[in-house]
Amino acid sequence: MQKTKSGKTPGGDFQKTAEAPLVAWYDAPAERNHEGWEQQATPLGNGFMGAMVHGGVAVNQIQLNDHTLWSGGPGASSSYKCGMKGEADAIHRTLHEVQGEVQKMADYFAEHLAPKQQPDGSWQTHDYAEYPGYGGIKEKVESMFGEKDYFGSYQTLGDLYIRNPEGDDSYTGYSRSLSLNDGVLTIAYDQNGTHYTGEYFISNPGNMMVIRLSADHKGALAKEISIGSPQPQKTIRMDSQENALIMTGRPSDHQENGEKFALLVKVAASGDEAAVSAGDTAVQVTGADEILLYVAAGTNYRQPMDGSYDFFSEEDPLDAAKERTDEAARLGFAKLLELHRADYRRLFCAAQLNLGITEVPEKTTDALMKGYRGGKPGSNTESEDRYLENLYYQFGRYLLIASSRKGSLPANLQGIWADSLNPAWDADYHTNINLQMNYWLAEQTNLSECHLPVTDYVKSLEPYGTKGAAHFYVQEDGASPVRGWTIGHECNIWGNAAPGTSDASYFPTAGAWMCQDIWEHYLFTRDEGFLGENYHVLLNAALFWVDYLWTDRRDGRLTANPSYSPEHGPYTIAAACDQGIIWEIFHEVIQAGEILGKADAPEYKEIQQAFGKLSSPLQIGKNGQFMEWKDETAMDVTGDGGHRHTNHLFVLHPGNQVVAGRSEEDDRYIQAMKSTLNTRGDSSTGWSMAWKLNFWTRLRDGERAHTLLQTLLKEKTADNLFDLHPPFQIDGNFGATAGMTEMFLQSQGDAIELLPALPGAWPEGCVTGLKARGDVEVDIRWSEGRLVSAVLRPKYDGVYKITGRQIACARFETSDGAAVPVMPYTGYLSAAIGNTAEDVILAQLKGGETYSIF
Repeated sequence: MQKTKSGKTPGGDFQKTAEAPLVAWYDAPAERNHEGWEQQATPLGNGFMGAMVHGGVAVNQIQLNDHTLWSGGPGASSSYKCGMKGEADAIHRTLHEVQGEVQKMADYFAEHLAPKQQPDGSWQTHDYAEYPGYGGIKEKVESMFGEKDYFGSYQTLGDLYIRNPEGDDSYTGYSRSLSLNDGVLTIAYDQNGTHYTGEYFISNPGNMMVIRLSADHKGALAKEISIGSPQPQKTIRMDSQENALIMTGRPSDHQENGEKFALLVKVAASGDEAAVSAGDTAVQVTGADEILLYVAAGTNYRQPMDGSYDFFSEEDPLDAAKERTDEAARLGFAKLLELHRADYRRLFCAAQLNLGITEVPEKTTDALMKGYRGGKPGSNTESEDRYLENLYYQFGRYLLIASSRKGSLPANLQGIWADSLNPAWDADYHTNINLQMNYWLAEQTNLSECHLPVTDYVKSLEPYGTKGAAHFYVQEDGASPVRGWTIGHECNIWGNAAPGTSDASYFPTAGAWMCQDIWEHYLFTRDEGFLGENYHVLLNAALFWVDYLWTDRRDGRLTANPSYSPEHGPYTIAAACDQGIIWEIFHEVIQAGEILGKADAPEYKEIQQAFGKLSSPLQIGKNGQFMEWKDETAMDVTGDGGHRHTNHLFVLHPGNQVVAGRSEEDDRYIQAMKSTLNTRGDSSTGWSMAWKLNFWTRLRDGERAHTLLQTLLKEKTADNLFDLHPPFQIDGNFGATAGMTEMFLQSQGDAIELLPALPGAWPEGCVTGLKARGDVEVDIRWSEGRLVSAVLRPKYDGVYKITGRQIACARFETSDGAAVPVMPYTGYLSAAIGNTAEDVILAQLKGGETYSIF
């Protein structure tokens, strides 16, 4: 343990992390175009409503979203079929033919295209595409794709405009600052001798956006407020009695019986000379001391859990919006702000990180980003870089709070923000990494409540996925139906569960992977009620694979066939990603069944038997790489030009089949995984670099993980801190925060690991409120790169294994100062990650107690 300069070890009175002042601020408005929206504007949200604030002076454009506003689905056409295409019997026959052909290809590859060592010691390798019949396999698989007719897209609701009537765009002293500490945006500037201030937030308790405009001179406020939208099926009208703007309508392709949306903006003003009037297209305010805007929106969408097409309620969303704005006007701004701050800070302050931050730098956030990217004279100081990294870390948590709350839909590819009717990739739910990555940070950064929208979403997909599984898949004999459920790679809010329409979207393990969110929520909370309610989802995802697995006649092991390494290919048997996910879902159900007392069920026994026969995803190639396919290929050896997907390392992250330092068997694969990552390289798309950051963190290489963080910030992060694929894709934000968290704390193996991958760039700091699996809350303080003290708050009794440098030399106390007996550890010590006997302790801890290590 690290000692102070006086030579004394600090006492056990661990102080909660001083809350770092975290502000993303800019000295100019965002441009009013798509690039300005994507890379400059400020995001606000409450899980149900999103806004991007441009902050202009003459015209402040505020783009608005509702989490349920989608085109497509049954509201667009009665012929919508959740992606189903073709006749099931014909698909089953084709699938059986494909599986036989893929087996022949695998046999041919093993006999004719296996690696051969050359005289110089190198290896001659080949690819599956060299098999003469590969083109026919690919063509037949493509004939079994689903369809995307009426798949739909997440869409913008519209825009709120706050204009200066005279169009004056001059200003001095401009500031647009988002405080992450309380979730409030403040815009301030001077114009013609008057100081103007605007405060903006989106309240979850009130489910609305609230805006207060003020000035330091009485009667100085004059504004014109209007709304607009690219939605073609809209009506905008004025309510002159309520001084309100109202927009109602339907998504761009919906019929009368489809989704309905509403937007209501209620305007109020105060001051002796204040006047509010509703014109034909705008509300005019003059002579005001203060202007208040209450902005509410909604649709009549509801999320069925029974596989039906009952997506629309009979409720008028305008009625609910009126109720909320009326209540907001009754409560007033101060009370609304108080309720918002209490709700937001309950989540945001649950976990705090401070990398030595004491004040907000004088540089704007875009200037910090420029300095961080530059590396030239005039670039950032070390403390400014640390501030930006600290800000970026908590910005990820801010975005999850803003885009995923209990009762909302999960965060999509763009969170809750989209400024058009056709955003990139439909801003949908991609399930071969992207949606999963959105929630890696949820449990570990103490935002478990924000995790629930995606577990609810997975549960809602099961009945649709059951129909899809029966339609598109069949057992190995080509005739027997499969049980269970799965989904494809591209999902919407309308129950689409079919395979996609391209090779890149062929991914039948998507359903099993999505179940990991349910299992991880249980691991972190140990909520057996939750696990029991969702066990059928896990069980049926596993049973699908019990029935669908194919016996590879080369070794008799069970495999996915055809198997397509995500967005990389080719079609083959047992790509490592698929096999790792199947291993994971079987392992999850086996553990869950034991916990819930269901281990005697016949289905449970079937899963155990299949688990024992499963072809392993763990293989090391001739060149020392961790293999992506069951057969060693040239693509594997070369890294295929640094391909962005490294899904075959799923077993390392987010899976836990391989945990560095857990056992000698686990450590066998560490160097191979490093070799693979080095071959693929660091620079890639935003989300890909975020995943690599997580890989290196789990390999306990904090320096390389920090290098990935730096590259991600420099190359794929906009000035407003949004991740860029490009274009904007929010998973990189969430993935980066998750990876940074695991630099401080990991628990995916058999231990609570303190500072497992701390980089040298962060020599001093503290973090509080992180969560370890088993429902243990953890605080950590370090100095000079070494652990100084930690606090553990377990919820449940148990024997806990805790690791950290020289932790066995530390004092371990209860809250009343009593020493905690430490049991001798005689288990495996990993040379691969440098563990010694002084770095591991075992202790019996009591739930509800607070323990200090120092």
